[in-house]
Amino acid sequence: MSFTGTLDELALCDLVEITALGGKTGVLDVTHPDGSPAGRLAFREGALISATCGALVGERAFYALIGLKEGGFVFDPALDPGEASATDLPTGSLLMEAMRRVDEIGRLRDALPSFGLVALLGGEPHDSIEAMVLGFLGPGQRSVGDIVAGALVEGMADEYEVLLALARLRERDVLRLVT
Repeated sequence: MSFTGTLDELALCDLVEITALGGKTGVLDVTHPDGSPAGRLAFREGALISATCGALVGERAFYALIGLKEGGFVFDPALDPGEASATDLPTGSLLMEAMRRVDEIGRLRDALPSFGLVALLGGEPHDSIEAMVLGFLGPGQRSVGDIVAGALVEGMADEYEVLLALARLRERDVLRLVT
């Protein structure tokens, strides 16, 4: 028998914890408020074995889904979860990291609002995510939201990683927030 609800009734982190502690096997489909698919988590005997969210897979997909506060879900124990592909970390560790990231994303969003325009001042990236962010930025100005969306579409990084890279680049005066 499937289990259906909304994320404002039961937060996804709580649902994942219940599924893990209950040793459940099945597939949890998550939807946006408009009913469109947001992602999927698959469990075998309570262990998270795969996660997808748009182009994101594995831990990145899990963290992106946990950040959703609105939408719906359906857990179907009759669906085969498939082969393990997501992560080597226990579900409890993933949940703790996810909650840390949710808190940090809130802080980063305050400092780098999605409508804020970012301009390149010059400098070099220190890692592949910073290089990707600078690639999406290009020579002009682009909004923080557009840079995050570009990374998500490509599945190269999640919102947390992009915002963290933008914050580091800003601290090193490689880019600046224009508005």
